[in-house]
Amino acid sequence: MIFGYETPRRRDFPISVKKIEWMSAAGKDVIQYLRDKKFVKTSYCRNPRCHRQLVWGDGTYNFDHKDNNPANNSQRNCYLVCRICHGKATKIEKRAIRGIFGEVEGYETIKRKVGYKKPKPTATKKKVTKRAPKKVASKPKKGSSVKRVRAKRSRK
Repeated sequence: MIFGYETPRRRDFPISVKKIEWMSAAGKDVIQYLRDKKFVKTSYCRNPRCHRQLVWGDGTYNFDHKDNNPANNSQRNCYLVCRICHGKATKIEKRAIRGIFGEVEGYETIKRKVGYKKPKPTATKKKVTKRAPKKVASKPKKGSSVKRVRAKRSRK
């Protein structure tokens, strides 16, 4: 806290939003979960390249803000990722906080969203069939054929 100013903290998602995203990432029907309250303990990372299995309560996952707005805790903004993918997608920088006379009083942590990489579409391998080369009628060369014809005529 510098001169009475405190940077706003990221608000955590409510547990109900987390559970709905957890069920959605697990591939379960969220509406059926809301009716029956049957919670699944395992889910998967939403990063398309990772898809690592996660277990509820073990702390190997994070719920991320898609738009990096800490105030937006809606269900559409919630994203379930493993800690490894979250660390790769969020760039953490530190900036020095300087006092009146230029001395460093502390450091401010800045989080920037780098983004999750989507997998490149794999090209389907096409079957390559070898074709027989086309037979092209060879044309006689201009110089040689004319000389042969003239030579034959002169011999007679």
